[in-house]
Amino acid sequence: MPNLISVRGPHARGVMDFIRIQWNMGNNCNYSCDYCPEILHDGSKPWLEKDIYIKTIKRLCEYYNSIGKRTDFELIGGEVTVIPGFEDIIKKISEYKSSSVVYTNASRTVNWWSKAKHYMDSVVLTFHPQTQDKQHFLAVINEIKEDVKIDINIAGVGGKVEELGNFVEECRNLFKNCEHNDYYNVSICVKTMYKKLLGRHSKQETYWNYTDKELEVLRKPGIAPMPVETIEHEQQDIDNIAKPEEEYINTDIMTEFLYDDGTKKYVQHHQIINEGLNKFKGLKCHLGYESLNIDASGEIYSSWCGAVNFGNITNTDWYIPDSMTICPFDFCNNISDISITKTV
Repeated sequence: MPNLISVRGPHARGVMDFIRIQWNMGNNCNYSCDYCPEILHDGSKPWLEKDIYIKTIKRLCEYYNSIGKRTDFELIGGEVTVIPGFEDIIKKISEYKSSSVVYTNASRTVNWWSKAKHYMDSVVLTFHPQTQDKQHFLAVINEIKEDVKIDINIAGVGGKVEELGNFVEECRNLFKNCEHNDYYNVSICVKTMYKKLLGRHSKQETYWNYTDKELEVLRKPGIAPMPVETIEHEQQDIDNIAKPEEEYINTDIMTEFLYDDGTKKYVQHHQIINEGLNKFKGLKCHLGYESLNIDASGEIYSSWCGAVNFGNITNTDWYIPDSMTICPFDFCNNISDISITKTV
């Protein structure tokens, strides 16, 4: 059986002229979903002062710009769009020619999105079936789809998964003839919901006991397969002609797994854990070099596994790292951490 020798997320397979900063800005949320632990939405880690966010952005951007790197921010919570002055925060990021990905439940008004979209590069929208209105969710997509790159996750609530599979297609149909988000590149999936075992745990359990039919929906790729056009072949070798029914999926937005026999496997983020591919113990993880994490209390870590701490942004003595770490854990359970480069 071949051995894994490297893992590279889509961000790491090109020119690494940027650092990705995933920032948990606090745990206030306007929803309290059953499958979400209270610590992720109960407000026990309130938003920091807007000036702290602004000063941190300034310091990070100016440092990385000085060494020829761009800063790419992933802003998560809680529901970050309800932070007072959030528009000023994302505007500051854009002023440094940095990019922002906002993880959100899309609950703000369509009018709010019509203004805020001009300061965002990408959004990851999550639909929570127990709480949200489908029509509002679709209206937000329509408002921003020609201005902002979009990924969509739909929480796979047990008993509703097959119905939610139909909602995937309802969302996807909004991208027909969309110029900014290509129909065949936007990822829309029903996500398997796992029990969130916060901290260093070595097991994974689904929140619901899904039926076989539900598992079929949950395992579907989030990207629509693209039909390959029939091509002309000079020798008319029938074995080499691409048939119209053949399909092509864009691997540029997938994570690459390279094995010592030379084989490569490309997997979408939401399928890595489903397929049990998130085992990297003993590999060198490029923590703190191509990514950085800030938690809801302002602590700066090399990754969400918490291997190395670099101080707190509410103080002045925090520092910016450049290091790698041997992975000590049985499982990597954070999508952002999974796509950090790992090598032997």
